[in-house]
Amino acid sequence: MTENTNNLQGANIGNFANEVKDNARQQANQHNHPAAKQDLAEAVRELKAIFAELDQTYDKTTPGGNAMITAKAVETIESKPTLKKRLLNAAKEGGIAALERAVDHPAVKPVVAAFKGFTDA
Repeated sequence: MTENTNNLQGANIGNFANEVKDNARQQANQHNHPAAKQDLAEAVRELKAIFAELDQTYDKTTPGGNAMITAKAVETIESKPTLKKRLLNAAKEGGIAALERAVDHPAVKPVVAAFKGFTDA
């Protein structure tokens, strides 16, 4: 009997066999999740656009300006169900930390914390 070691880290395959004998069949199921990556990319793009627009009105370097950006960003997200859903999916699938890293803005953490509450509701 031979021993096989397979490293399938990160593989998107449901079944795996090193050797199939005696007219046996092997069926593999591949599971791809491109929608999650797309949701994350679109959410990042939309969130950056919201922040860029709000940065023109409020000063992100001051606590008061940052608080206004946070409030207006959350208000905008809540008023757009598609955007809200996309952000929630991106946070669930891609991870909140990944979303925070991708959107480099001082108000991103409080905004993300606010829609973390959306998932609990």
